[in-house]
Amino acid sequence: MDLDEKIGQLFAVPARTGDIDTAIRHVRDNDVGGVIWFQSTAEETARVNETLQSIARTPLLISADLEAGLGMRFTDADWWLPAMALAATGDPSLAEEQGRVTAREALAIGVNHILAPVADVNCDPRNPVINTRSFGEDPDEVAQYVAAFVRGVQSEGALATAKHFPGHGDTHVDSHRALPVLDVTRERLQRVELVPFRAAVAEGVASVMVGHLAVPSLDSAAAPVRTEFENVYGTTREEVPSAGTMPATLSRPIIDVLRRELGFEGLVLTDAMDMGGLAAHFDAGEAAVRAIEAGNDMVLYSSDTDAAIAAVREAVRSGRLTEARIDESVARIMKAKREVTAVIPSVSEGPGGEGGAESGFVHHPRPQVPRSTLGMTDGNAHLTLDDIAARAITLVRDTNQLLPLRDQSIAIRVFSADDRLDVALEALSGACAIGEADVILLLLGIRPKSGVGQIVVPEEAKRIAQEHARKTIAVSFGSPYVVHDLGDVSTFICAWGPQPVMQRAAVRALRAEAPMTGRLPVTL
Repeated sequence: MDLDEKIGQLFAVPARTGDIDTAIRHVRDNDVGGVIWFQSTAEETARVNETLQSIARTPLLISADLEAGLGMRFTDADWWLPAMALAATGDPSLAEEQGRVTAREALAIGVNHILAPVADVNCDPRNPVINTRSFGEDPDEVAQYVAAFVRGVQSEGALATAKHFPGHGDTHVDSHRALPVLDVTRERLQRVELVPFRAAVAEGVASVMVGHLAVPSLDSAAAPVRTEFENVYGTTREEVPSAGTMPATLSRPIIDVLRRELGFEGLVLTDAMDMGGLAAHFDAGEAAVRAIEAGNDMVLYSSDTDAAIAAVREAVRSGRLTEARIDESVARIMKAKREVTAVIPSVSEGPGGEGGAESGFVHHPRPQVPRSTLGMTDGNAHLTLDDIAARAITLVRDTNQLLPLRDQSIAIRVFSADDRLDVALEALSGACAIGEADVILLLLGIRPKSGVGQIVVPEEAKRIAQEHARKTIAVSFGSPYVVHDLGDVSTFICAWGPQPVMQRAAVRALRAEAPMTGRLPVTL
C-alpha cells in the first residue's frame, strides 16, 4: 500500500437503501477500509456487499449495528430481542445464542463486523438513548451477558464490538444530539462502567467502540464549541455544553485506559462522527485527525469523508501525524480482516510476514454461509425465538388481579411514535369505550431512539392510567421506566421492545397461555 491507501483503510463509510453509489465511490476511489450498513433489506445488502468486495483492493470490514439481530437494520429479517429483554430471562446462555445466530445470519449476507454488544451499565432511568439497549444496571450481571454475546458472535467467525467506551449508561443526554458528561470518579469507573468492558476484553472481543462522552475525571481538557455547526439530528446551540471536556473519542488519556489498564490490543473505532456530541465541537477534518492522534484505529461515518481523509493526509505531510502512527492502525485493521477472510501470504511477506502489515493481503473472502439460513433461529430444536421472548416477559405488578385476560370487556389504547404494534392489537379484541370497559389495556411503544433526545409518555396515556388506575393494564414495549409516569396503575408488564416476537409473547402472557417468568434487570 502507498500512504493514500493506508489512510483510506482508517475510514468506514455508510451504506443504505438509496445511497449505495457513495459507498461504491469511497471503496473505489479512497480505498476505505470498511462500510457500515443502515436501513436496507438483507437481500439488497447481500448483493451490494458482493459488489463492494469485488471492487475493493483490500477485503472490507462490513459492519452493522445488530444489537437485536438482523431485523434491527434489515427489514426482511427477524428482529431479535433487545439486550434488556435477554437479561430479563436471567439466562446469559440465551445472549450467547442470540450472538451466535446474529453472526451466522450476518455472515450469510456478507456482514462480518457486528457493532454489538452494548456494554453500558444503564444507571440513569432518564437515559434516552441506551436504556433497553443495555443488559441492565448491575455491572457484574451486564458483564456476564456482554461476555456471552461476544462469545456467541465470535464463535461463528464474525467480529464483535463492545460499546460505548468508557460507558454511556449513566447519562441523560443523547450523544447523537449533544455531548453527555459522565461526571464520576476514577474509582466509580473501575467499580461500575469498566466492569463489562473488562469482561469483553477477557473474552477476546475483536473491537471496542469509543463513545462521544466527556469524562472529566479522565481528561479535563476543554472541548471548544464551533461558531457554526450542523448535524443530521438537528442539535440546537442551547443543547451544547459550553464548558464540556474532550469527548472520549478524541482523548488519548481515555483510550489509554482501554489500552493500558484493560490491556486491549484489538481494534478501536469511533462512534459515528456525524453525531452532535462531536460535530458541535470539531469539523470533519480536525475530528478525524484528533481521533487518530488519540489512538483510534478506524474513523466511523465521518460527516465528510473526503475532507477527513484530506485532513489526515495533510497531517502526515506536516508531521502532525507520523506514517508510523498510520501503520500501527493499519496493522490492527489487517489483523481484524484476516480473522474474517482467508489470506495467502505473498512472496514479499516471507515466512515471518516481514513485508509489513499490509503486504501480501490477497482477497479471498471467507466462504459465505448459505443464504437459506437467513431467518432461522437455531439448530437446537428445543429453543426458538418465541421461546426466548416468552421467558423475557416480566410482570412488575398486578395489584387488582386483572390478569389473565379472558372474557372481560376491553378498551385498548395504543401510544407509539412510529413503531407499529399491530401484531398485539390484532390479536386482542377490544372496541368498547373506556368508561364501559372492565379493563383498559394501554400498549406503550415508547423506547430509546437515536437522536430523539428524550423518552416521553404522552399526556393522554398518563391521564388514562391515573384516572382509571384500578382497571388499567399497561404493557411497555420499550422502556421499563415509563412506569414512573403512570401513577398507581394496577398492572404493569415489561415486554421490552416492539419486535413482533415480543408482541406475540406479550399477548400469550396476557391470556395466561405462557407464564411470566421474566425478572427486572433494573430497579423500578
